Amino acid sequence: MKKKAISTLLAMVMTAGLFAGNASAAYAEGQSSGDYEYQDLEDTEITYFSFSVEGKELYEKEIAAYNEVHPNVKINLELVGGGTDWRSTLKAEISSGQAPDIILLEGASDFETFGDMLEDLSNQPWVEHVYENSINDCKIGDSIVALPAGVVCYGLLYNKAVFDACGIDGSTLKSYDDIDAAFGKVQDAIDAGDLADEFPDLEAVVSLPAAETWVLANHGANPALQAELGTAFDTYEAKSVDFTYADALKDYIDLMVKYSPDADKPEALVGVDYDSAMGGSFCIGRTAVIQMGQWVAPVIEEIDPELLDNIGVLPMPLKGVDEDNICYGIASYMAVNKDADDAKKAAAKDFMNWLFMSDEGKALVTSNISVPMDNFDDFPSANVISLACEPYAKEGNTFSLVFGGYPDGWYDLFGAGIQSYIAGDKDWDTVIEEAKTNWAEMR
Repeated sequence: MKKKAISTLLAMVMTAGLFAGNASAAYAEGQSSGDYEYQDLEDTEITYFSFSVEGKELYEKEIAAYNEVHPNVKINLELVGGGTDWRSTLKAEISSGQAPDIILLEGASDFETFGDMLEDLSNQPWVEHVYENSINDCKIGDSIVALPAGVVCYGLLYNKAVFDACGIDGSTLKSYDDIDAAFGKVQDAIDAGDLADEFPDLEAVVSLPAAETWVLANHGANPALQAELGTAFDTYEAKSVDFTYADALKDYIDLMVKYSPDADKPEALVGVDYDSAMGGSFCIGRTAVIQMGQWVAPVIEEIDPELLDNIGVLPMPLKGVDEDNICYGIASYMAVNKDADDAKKAAAKDFMNWLFMSDEGKALVTSNISVPMDNFDDFPSANVISLACEPYAKEGNTFSLVFGGYPDGWYDLFGAGIQSYIAGDKDWDTVIEEAKTNWAEMR
């Protein structure tokens, strides 16, 4: 995506003195909280390995709060990311016998790579709270091997003020035809000058950053490929793709092009990049809709805080298949090393339970992102776009994220093909046949 969502976990290195001492029954009194039930733990020391270097400040707060409950568990954080290949570092540590006890992973390909060392977490108390549409992405076979630590959610962000001015209640738009009709009504109002006083810069409905292959083929194609292939792990294992829903994907791309500022000269769209579409169009009121997700909230807030207060989320309609869904999936997973000793595994699991089950842990987690669990109602995310996506997730109206299972480099090729279609250089059938061939060859 433009960028992988920040995960929500733990940790910093603490001194041994701070954690000294045994947890006693007296200390345990009152330490259960929310859905979390206090457990006596042996004195132990565990290592948490995370690729999310950006989350250091939050991790420190989380680990410090956990140690108010369990001062006898020392958690050492190992942050490896940024310009460093964290997977190579993790593999080297495993080979040297220094494997961490808690590991942050990104998804299906990591489950394949590190699956032999992952503990079965199917009996953990947080499992019953994970949304039904998300739990399958946490599995290897029938075993749940990871906790969904944070989500990415995206759809068609829209300016509710513009739609309200046209007498359109965005919450009622549930199908491709609904959305097409609503976009047409807004465009007609723009063309007639009916919105000029209130929205003087508004020139078209949709911003489409078609220069970005991740928008077109990574995120944009996700609904069609998820509907065909299933989970991210299934996608990763797929040796070929049939593109069962290629026509529905074409309809979606056509819809975006039809209501863009360059509808009459679509070849110009392939030059519209992320910055132009976001900061140079949507955020300054030149358009009213863009396909994006919760990661753009800080960008919108910086440019126009009032717009952020008026953001709603429409579905990405896969015509004739699933038309009332947004894309919603797990961006990071917490896993436990099954080869760690029993005391370390017990502490690792307890930390995860505390973080996602206790009131204190939940409040820290949602200060940054949202999670696909039904026990966070009293701890809504501080991210406005995440909040707008939650009703879809709770109702099961979601496409899970499968683009992490695409063959490496494939979406850039497919994105270039979609760009050629938009520009009129290739027909759609040719683009799809090339994409199918490339998938098979790259597998």
